Amino acid sequence: MHTPHREIIAGAFRLQERGDGSMLLADVNGFPVGQICIDFLRKRPSGRATLWALRVFQPFRRLGVGVRLVRAAERLVLQRGVPFTELGVDRDNAGVLPFYERLGYEHCGRERGHFLYHTPEGRLVRVAIDQWLLQKRMADTVKPDGSRSLRLATD
Repeated sequence: MHTPHREIIAGAFRLQERGDGSMLLADVNGFPVGQICIDFLRKRPSGRATLWALRVFQPFRRLGVGVRLVRAAERLVLQRGVPFTELGVDRDNAGVLPFYERLGYEHCGRERGHFLYHTPEGRLVRVAIDQWLLQKRMADTVKPDGSRSLRLATD
């Protein structure tokens, strides 16, 4: 299904190997039913980790798999001490906005541009980006010893 995107997936894997990203997978009885990726590098200077490529196979949607993947990704972001998570929603996919809003994400802008990748056959593909940006602030808490830590804002 995602064979044309092997270069993108390989790039995400390299990010993970370097410690600048994570790829999370949900499985049911050994079958991969969903995924989410985290990029800790792209927006590091602005204190953001980017969540991307949240996918859940159709027969497993509306069963909580997507929520669990997002929450697991947020926990990893918190472990890194990153104050914000950010994600993009394609403007032609407005139906998914209520899902992210229920998880505490708020609109914070718009991103337009493009990205390039090569298919396994070597064809260069240019993909236009026109998406809403959503963010979620991870709550900053003060410990009894006066030090600070991050926790999920919804905890």
